[in-house]
Amino acid sequence: METCIFCDIISKKEEAYIVYEDKFVCCFLDKYPITNGHILVVPKKHYQEFSDVDQDSLAHVIHAAQRVAIALERLLETDGITVLQNNGQFKDVEHYHMHVFPRYINDGFSWIEPDNSVSKKEFEMISTSLKRILEK
Repeated sequence: METCIFCDIISKKEEAYIVYEDKFVCCFLDKYPITNGHILVVPKKHYQEFSDVDQDSLAHVIHAAQRVAIALERLLETDGITVLQNNGQFKDVEHYHMHVFPRYINDGFSWIEPDNSVSKKEFEMISTSLKRILEK
């Protein structure tokens, strides 16, 4: 495995502004924040993809993300909080993590929704197919 910056932060080989840490997760300020207070919530065990994370670790990550979000809301005068996670070609570090960042009206962050119209037939097809997969 190549060197992982998050594993290095967790093992204290790399400097970071850690705001919360327990046996399972490490939460620290993002070096390249979307907004001031942008936190990365990282499991201490190395996973590459969301689908690789075991249920217990995932529960700890979600719980830590919630704690961080509540703390950010208390500390900063936010208009909201965004929690997101990227996978596959869209992730920037090969270690599963979640982003928790304060949101403000006109903060410049944009979620551009493409103009995708989906027919009722397409909704029914994907819904039926997903149900079959999830029921296994």
